[in-house]
Amino acid sequence: MNIKKIIITAVLAVGLSACTVNNNSIYYWGSYSQTAYKLKSAPTDEVRSKHKAELMNIVTLAATKKKKIPPGIYAELALLEAEDKNLTLAMQYFEEEKRLFPESEKLIQLIQMNMAKEASK
Repeated sequence: MNIKKIIITAVLAVGLSACTVNNNSIYYWGSYSQTAYKLKSAPTDEVRSKHKAELMNIVTLAATKKKKIPPGIYAELALLEAEDKNLTLAMQYFEEEKRLFPESEKLIQLIQMNMAKEASK
């Protein structure tokens, strides 16, 4: 009977310890998941502004948290700026994404080419 209690206690302890928040990520995500979900589920101007503000918050706070900016954050900021017709700023964000994540260069170049085509129409 005592062995059964010990085994159950050990299993519960291991199971509960797996539920703890483990923030060993090298990236600072801030509230990205929450704001991205809200933007997808209820895409209003206010929600979009809050998500954009969170992306900027991630960029500014990552260094203070001694974390890196996650892949795609600058690219997403660039796309939001492009939607707002701020193409110069969008291109700057795309360049920063390529600088931080060189593996994204081909995709970013493709997006930039499509944006240039759209702008010339």
